[in-house]
Amino acid sequence: MPSTPTMEHSADTYHHGDLRAACVAAGIRLVEDGGPDAVTIRGVARLAAVSHQAPLHHFRDRDALIHEIAERGFEMLIERLDAEMPANVGPTAALRAYGLIYVLQAVEHPGLFQLMFAPCDEPAGEAAYRRLIDLCAAAQASGELAGDDPYRLAMLLWGLVHGIAALYTSFGFESGLSGQPVEPRLATEHALDDVLGALRADRRSTTPHRVTQGRES
Repeated sequence: MPSTPTMEHSADTYHHGDLRAACVAAGIRLVEDGGPDAVTIRGVARLAAVSHQAPLHHFRDRDALIHEIAERGFEMLIERLDAEMPANVGPTAALRAYGLIYVLQAVEHPGLFQLMFAPCDEPAGEAAYRRLIDLCAAAQASGELAGDDPYRLAMLLWGLVHGIAALYTSFGFESGLSGQPVEPRLATEHALDDVLGALRADRRSTTPHRVTQGRES
């Protein structure tokens, strides 16, 4: 009768890289359930069904594991952008869609969002930010938005949507605090419409769009 594989033998089956992905997936499960502090080497080993030392074959320590989970979080954002960004729309509409998707991804995965932006020496997410810069450059090059510095515009828009995401994931704005919209989608749409409208190159020929306590006027 074949012997039952031991925990250590299970770790060997991951020798060619599967364990790395399994640990990241386990880390995402932990962070979604309990926040960044819930992610430990022992915890991911338990969920991956390997010995408690096995993850250290791929990650030098917990910080390295956290960084890899953060990178995976940004990859998930890019995958969602690829799947949900509307086709055949202008660059400003694409920017609006990017911002909305960013916030929705954050509020649907609050623990992961917090981990992605936890203090660290090696920030993750360069590809996701580069996508935003490229969209800003296209909107300015097309003449739809004013300005010629996509990095400056990207910082403004990233700060806007990141701030909204933080308010709805960490500060209870989904309760309608201070008259704000309960739905993060609505709040994000209003904010993006206001800011992108103000940045339009032809804004002086348009009527400003105003929002008061979640209501259009």
